[in-house]
Amino acid sequence: IASLCSNSETSKTQPQLICIGSVKSTTRQYIIIARNDRVAIPASESLTCAVDKLFKLYWVCNVAYPPQLSSAFTFFEYIYDLTISTNRKAK
Repeated sequence: IASLCSNSETSKTQPQLICIGSVKSTTRQYIIIARNDRVAIPASESLTCAVDKLFKLYWVCNVAYPPQLSSAFTFFEYIYDLTISTNRKAK
């Protein structure tokens, strides 16, 4: 994790969701890395919760969605009854 946070490329990019451990294993930890900050998702919470928190971080910080997540995050805006953003186009 320290190497990811200190990497100059990581510090310039959008928030990322990192999984420590195997996705198939029951012992895993999710961490959101944004610039040089880390947000640990409690081990008792699922991948669904981690993705939800990642979406909320993008929304609150008004960060453009990455192309890979744009459709899903726009759907989350609909589910949460948020104003569908037109200015959050993927960069």
